[in-house]
Amino acid sequence: MEDSLNVKQIWDLLKKNKWIIFISMCVCALLMSCYLYFFSTPIYQSETQVLINQSVPQNTIVQSQDVQANLQLINTYTSIIMSPRILAQVSENMDDVYSTKELEQMIQVNSTSDSQVIKINVESANARDAVKIANETVRIFSKDVPKIMKIDNIYTLSEANLDDDAAPVKPHKALLIAVATLLGMILGIAIMFLRDLFDRSIKTAEDVEKTLGLPVLSMINEMKDEDLFEKAPRARRKKRKG
Repeated sequence: MEDSLNVKQIWDLLKKNKWIIFISMCVCALLMSCYLYFFSTPIYQSETQVLINQSVPQNTIVQSQDVQANLQLINTYTSIIMSPRILAQVSENMDDVYSTKELEQMIQVNSTSDSQVIKINVESANARDAVKIANETVRIFSKDVPKIMKIDNIYTLSEANLDDDAAPVKPHKALLIAVATLLGMILGIAIMFLRDLFDRSIKTAEDVEKTLGLPVLSMINEMKDEDLFEKAPRARRKKRKG
């Protein structure tokens, strides 16, 4: 058989093995669904925002250099929030349910460019704990940072609130099921090509010509047992007449 396949042969293979591909897609989607709905842990997220700005004496004009200096300190504030000093107090206020290392993985601190607003995101399998950790982190940071940086102008723009209808942010079930279905299709196609690659059986007259390089002179149709039984009495009757 030819080592390469043309477009028509590939299309014929796809039609011939469509059920293998379909079953592979269904199995992968079913396995992913079972994992997501019965074994995966939903992750909830809470967010709080803090504005940090150096105090400016009254009747003093705020210049662009002052704003730029505050922006350059954002990375410093982020490091302070994620420091063991802050996280250790958060862990203590959470009754040591979460260690400092676990809090480091749960808390994400970021800010948009050219902004003095810091966002603190907390992800946890417990929605209530995520809200409490976010608020505790802001509270402790607001209490300690004036002692560290000599800054007393910290304003919480939004606190984390517990929503009874909060939906988990992870895992993304629809996306993962779609990806699993796509992988199932790729797996089915791979199985299709492997079957065709290792299939050396001769099925058609064209296969004979391609394999042996000899022309096909005639073809014998497949005969079933019932055909033989039907033709046997006719042959006997002809012999008797003869």
